[in-house]
Amino acid sequence: MRRLTLPLLTVAVLALAGCGGATSESGDATAGDTTATSSPLPKAESKTPGADESDEEKEARESSLSSASPEYREAAPQPVVPAVPEPRDGAAKEIDEIPGLSQDRSASDMDYLKALKDGGISVDGVEDQMIGAAAEVCRSAASGVDNYTLEAVAGQLVEQERASAPVPEIAERIASAAKSAYC
Repeated sequence: MRRLTLPLLTVAVLALAGCGGATSESGDATAGDTTATSSPLPKAESKTPGADESDEEKEARESSLSSASPEYREAAPQPVVPAVPEPRDGAAKEIDEIPGLSQDRSASDMDYLKALKDGGISVDGVEDQMIGAAAEVCRSAASGVDNYTLEAVAGQLVEQERASAPVPEIAERIASAAKSAYC
C-alpha cells in the first residue's frame, strides 16, 4: 500500500494544479486588457475561369454551354434509390398451440430407419442425422472415395449407447441399410 501512496498523491496534485489555472477568480480582467491581432491572407495565384473575360466573352461562353448538344452537357446525378424495400412492421398473429415437429418422411427414409432399428440401432431423436449419414454413404460410393464419417457416426452411436455392437459392425449396418434404401 505504501508503494502506491506516492504515485497516487502525485497524480492528484498534478490534476488539481492543471485545473487551477483554467478559471478566473478575480475581477481584474477588463475588456481593454486583451488585444487580438490578425494578418491578411495571401492572395491566391490560381486563375479563376472567366476572371479576365469581358462581358461579351462571358455571354458567348454561357450561351454556348446552354445551346450545346445533350451529350456534352453535364447531367445532374440522379438520386440513389435502394433496390430492397424497407422492412415494415406488421400485426402479430396469435397462435392457439405450438406447432409440432412432425416431418414428412419418404418411403425410402422410413425403410432406411426401420432397417437401422432392426439392426439394433436406436435412432429416436437422431433420424435426420442418420439420413444425412446415409446421403454421405451414397455420395462417397458414387464418387469412389473412402467414407471416413461413417466410422465417426458409428462411434458416436456406440458412445451414446444407441448401439451395443462394435463400431465397425455398426458402420457396416448403416452402410448396408443406406445402400439398400437410397443408393
